[in-house]
Amino acid sequence: MTSERPKDLDLSYLLGVLRRAALPVLLTALALSLLVYLYSRTRPAVYQATASIAALPNGGGNSVINTTLVTAPPLPPAVVARAMRSPEVVDRALTLLGQRVPDSAARRALEQQVRADLGQNDDQAVGLASDVNQDFVGVYEVSVRAATPPVAQAGANSFTQALLAWDRQRALGSVSLARQNLLQQRDDLTRRIAQAATPLDVRSLESLRGDVLQKLQQVEVLEQTVTGTLSALAGALLPVDPVEPRPLRNAALVFAATLFFGVLLAFALDQLRRRIRGPEDLRQFSVPVMATLPPLPARLTDPRALIREVGQGTFREQMDFVRVGLLATLVRPARTPLIVISSAQTGEGKSTVTAALASNLGLNGLRVLVVDADVYRRRQEQLWLSGGTGRPAPAPRPAGPGGSQLWSGVGERVDLAAPGNSRLDVDEVMNLIEHLRANYDVVLVDSPPVLRVADSLALAARMDGLLLVADAQVSRAQVERAVQEVGLLGVHLLGFVLNRFREPAGQGSYAYAPLQAERTGVLP
Repeated sequence: MTSERPKDLDLSYLLGVLRRAALPVLLTALALSLLVYLYSRTRPAVYQATASIAALPNGGGNSVINTTLVTAPPLPPAVVARAMRSPEVVDRALTLLGQRVPDSAARRALEQQVRADLGQNDDQAVGLASDVNQDFVGVYEVSVRAATPPVAQAGANSFTQALLAWDRQRALGSVSLARQNLLQQRDDLTRRIAQAATPLDVRSLESLRGDVLQKLQQVEVLEQTVTGTLSALAGALLPVDPVEPRPLRNAALVFAATLFFGVLLAFALDQLRRRIRGPEDLRQFSVPVMATLPPLPARLTDPRALIREVGQGTFREQMDFVRVGLLATLVRPARTPLIVISSAQTGEGKSTVTAALASNLGLNGLRVLVVDADVYRRRQEQLWLSGGTGRPAPAPRPAGPGGSQLWSGVGERVDLAAPGNSRLDVDEVMNLIEHLRANYDVVLVDSPPVLRVADSLALAARMDGLLLVADAQVSRAQVERAVQEVGLLGVHLLGFVLNRFREPAGQGSYAYAPLQAERTGVLP
């Protein structure tokens, strides 16, 4: 029944992990989000203003600049960002800021933050975002954060103006180079005119010098109007709402992040815990694993639906292995064998296994008595007397001392008995069994979990054997403890039934439909 192939995704197991971790994760998320919300409320407000700059293509069509090859090239975004953090731009922007707004704590704080960002190459106070194409044509946005709206607006406009002034100086430097080149040409032509030997040479050189002087005049005019490749697009507006802090947004982000990482941590911790994940983990106790029962489609609360599920498909086939294993272990007993079925903890499916095994034995010709010794839950009464077997619920009759009751014919060759006490009384249960056991081939006792109720071990010690049901995700430490406790009291551990074990892909049911159709007894 073992395989090294990966198992299918067990959604019920995943939901179980989430259900166990839900409360602590939710409480942690709520606590952290509340703390972040309260902390955010105490933080000072921060306003952000944004101004826009257009990056234009080079080559304005001026023939003088194009001829002298000194046109200003377009700027890549990285160059503009580096210029934005240059001391020249920062110093000019802070000077303009001082001229735009009066001295205040908000202005001084912005100036200090800008200086600190300049030394750390950071952009907490002033940011630059670009949206340009491959030709470096597009839009730049200069954003400034400050403690008051007027300072933020003035800061954005000041840094925009400083950056435009830097770009103009860059373009003006190219025009200045063109002017120097034309001056050198003029001086050279003047010298050559003075040295000319013929009047024809003089007239030719003077014509060339006239063209150079005309170009020089155009360059001098261009020096007054050059703007570079950047130009102002939109000034900063006065911000109305602060961008920080945002208590609700911060709290929501922390809440979502805590939920996400909390669930991841829950699954990680669950994987690190030593659990029973397959029959190979139970064989280390040197006790046979009689069956591996598949998980039911859902956590069924309707006993009738549960009865139907456990009587068909792979579940029924595995119960055949339990029946054969028990009968092989109890070969020709001198008296009716007493088998107690229990588990280490609650919720591992021992009551379902008890009912399914009783029905399987009854369908195979054995007279079975089921004793509902789990007096705290009375699960056997819920299963057998709910009408899920297709039989009308029989009327109980007294069975032995202490108010015990017996229901005959709850299933095919299956009777049900229950002690009348509201707590587990081992002597009362044994008296009830001794009073009835002679009429049956086997007695199955559904007892409380051995690690939850101490009298369960005392009851198991007076039985012929114990069948221990283990959930496929139960802690291995709990199973080890249960086996140790059973061994200390000398209980005969017959074997394990591994419940809710998902078989590897491709190892499904082997039952034939006609054979299932013939099963018309208690569990169809």
